This record gives sequence, structure tokens and C-alpha cells, in this order.
Amino acid sequence: MENKAHHYRYIEWKSPDEMHFSSLQWKSELNFIKDEHRFFEDMLKEYTMPIIESQLFTVVRELIQQLDHSRKDLVLLEQKVNDHSNRLQKLLEDIDTPREGRIYRDEHKILLNEVIHFSRQYKRLKKDIFEAVTKALKQQRQKRLLPKE
Repeated sequence: MENKAHHYRYIEWKSPDEMHFSSLQWKSELNFIKDEHRFFEDMLKEYTMPIIESQLFTVVRELIQQLDHSRKDLVLLEQKVNDHSNRLQKLLEDIDTPREGRIYRDEHKILLNEVIHFSRQYKRLKKDIFEAVTKALKQQRQKRLLPKE
């Protein structure tokens, strides 16, 4: 799915404080996702045997690759958000640059779109991981409940 760029006109009217608050929200969301990455890695390690037994190994291997890719994207996005936040501090210290404020707002819009796109992709990946592990555990439970002939 491609990254559809949204045009948020209200950003043009945001104050520096509001943009700073947005950046803090992004940082918080990205930190939470980083913790979730660790949780999913642990979960997939914990349920390796049910996954292998349920013939879902190829599906889960693809999900693990997507999770790794997501982790790398997360690091890059965190760096962009941190740089963006630091630029706002410099911008506030040098008030006499209205052109820089315009450029900063444009970058804020672009970064907002990137964070939204990453979040959507991550939520889809999270759903796929839960579905695969749930399916593997259900199949394992069914095997235990069925009588052996």
C-alpha cells in the first residue's frame, strides 16, 4: 500500500508549542512501538514449536522479516523526529527567520505523514502476527484434544 500524502492545513496555524507537543506524542508512540517489537520477538521465540508444528513457519518467517524491517524503519523515524524536535528548539532561539518557520511547518507535515504511514503499516503487521500465533496455538490445542489412533 502506498503512502498517501494528506494535506493538513491546520498545521499552518499551529504554534511552535503545539508542534512541539505533536513531536512529543510521536516520540511516545514510537517508544511504545519499540517496546512492542521486543514483546513480539519474545512471543515468536516462545511459540516456536507450535508454529513449526502447525506448518506456519514460512508465514511466520515472513512476518519476522517484516518485523525486522519495521524495527529498522522505526530507528530512522525516531532519528527524524528527534532531529525535527531539535530544529524547533533552534528555530525558537532565532525568532527572526520567518522563512525557516515556513520550511519547518512543511517538514512537520511531511513527518506527520511518515509517522501516520508507519503506524498504519505497523498495526497491520501486529494484527498479522497475532493471527498467525493464534492459529498456531489453536492447531496445537486441537492436536492435543484429538485422540491418537
